[in-house]
Amino acid sequence: MSKVFTQEENKLWAKKLPGKMCSACLVIRSSQRVLMVKASYKDHWTFPSGIVDPDESPKSAALRETNEEVGLNINQDACTLLTVIYAAGSQGDRERFNFAFITDVDSTDIKLSVPNEEIESAEWVDFNDIAEKSGNKGSYKEFQKILLNPGLFNPYIEI
Repeated sequence: MSKVFTQEENKLWAKKLPGKMCSACLVIRSSQRVLMVKASYKDHWTFPSGIVDPDESPKSAALRETNEEVGLNINQDACTLLTVIYAAGSQGDRERFNFAFITDVDSTDIKLSVPNEEIESAEWVDFNDIAEKSGNKGSYKEFQKILLNPGLFNPYIEI
């Protein structure tokens, strides 16, 4: 008979397992535009986003990062899953799962806290310009396709 792990032994074992990084972003949509941000340490624009912390859900991470980066408090019930993108790790990026959530807002009612320590600028970007603004990152090409063609919804994409 094999030994049953204690809760602590199970935690130690789980930490040794190989794993993939998870990130999360929030697509903040207003009509045919989305909010994109330029972080001071990146050469391209992104949606408010970041790494999912230990013991944090992807949705909670997307909402936390949105608040940290642009000062918006979005209710968790007001955003839904847009897609999950598995990126094999190219263009200098790490292999990861990126959970993308979406919410709709009225951009005239939004007050952003930008610039700040992390974010240099924020802009409302037309759906047609998302990929180019991101430096043609693969995941942003996919986001652009989904937003321009809602009927092409795909809950899981590999790039």
